[in-house]
Parts: sequence; structure tokens; C-alpha cells
Amino acid sequence: MKFPAIGVLASVFNLFLVAKSQDVRCYTCTTIDANAMLSEVSDPNWLRWLENVRYVPFSQKCIDYFEVDLALRDGVKSSECSRGVCMKMIFQTKNGLNHVWRSCIPNAKDQIRSDCTKITSGEGNLEVCTCDGNLCNAGSMFTLKTFYFLVTCFICFNYLS
Repeated sequence: MKFPAIGVLASVFNLFLVAKSQDVRCYTCTTIDANAMLSEVSDPNWLRWLENVRYVPFSQKCIDYFEVDLALRDGVKSSECSRGVCMKMIFQTKNGLNHVWRSCIPNAKDQIRSDCTKITSGEGNLEVCTCDGNLCNAGSMFTLKTFYFLVTCFICFNYLS
């Protein structure tokens, strides 16, 4: 006997789990030497924005292959991001060195969508990714929200067919 109510309940449960609040938590860390980087930036708009890297915990565990447990033990923080989005910026220099900055962009939830942008210049490559889920700037594209959605679809398909 099939129970359609279970599928409906699972859908409601899924909506409850993935409902977005106004605030998210983001990992905050960097592998960037802020003083060295800021001494090379002359544009005042970039300087004002990049000045924030000074206040982010420095950790070599903030690298692109982010292992959360190791990173947290090394000083990486997770902080509340008021009405904002999480950000991960990777700068690869011409000689192949990678620098990473993970942080929050506060009050940007309605202005910035989840996406990645790549810029290539003579200095190297820059990739900036933004996302709006809790701790989504760890780097994994397969989130818990996606998992719950797939489980709900599977349950609904099995019980309603």
C-alpha cells in the first residue's frame, strides 16, 4: 500500500529545511599577505574593499582544497553574515602560486547572486565565487540542501507512482 501523504510530508519537510533565512554563516580566512598585497594596489575603490582582508584570520589551511576540520583547528573562523552572501576568491599568480580569501559580503543578499566570475590578466588569474547558503564557501558544490532535495524527489517518486 502506498501512502501519498508521506510524499507530501516529505516535500513540506524539504521546504522547511531549505528555507533561507536572511543571515548565513561564512568561513573567513585567507592565505594572502595583506600588507604586501595592499602595498601594490593603487585604485582607491579596490583598496577600500581589499582593506578588509587585514581582518580575516590568516591560515595556510584556507587553501583551495579546503578541509574544514583541519582549517578550523588552524584558526579559520565561521562568522555570521548579516543579509549577505559568502565569497571565495582565488588569485593565481603567473608563477602558479594560489592565494585564497574566504569571507562574507554583508548586506549583499539582494544585489549579488550565487555565481563565479573569472578574470585573466597579465598578473595572473582571479576567480571570485559567491553563494548564499550556510558555510557554502568551503568550495563543495554539492550541498546538504541539494541532498535533501534529491531525497525528497526520490521519496515522492516512489510513493506517488
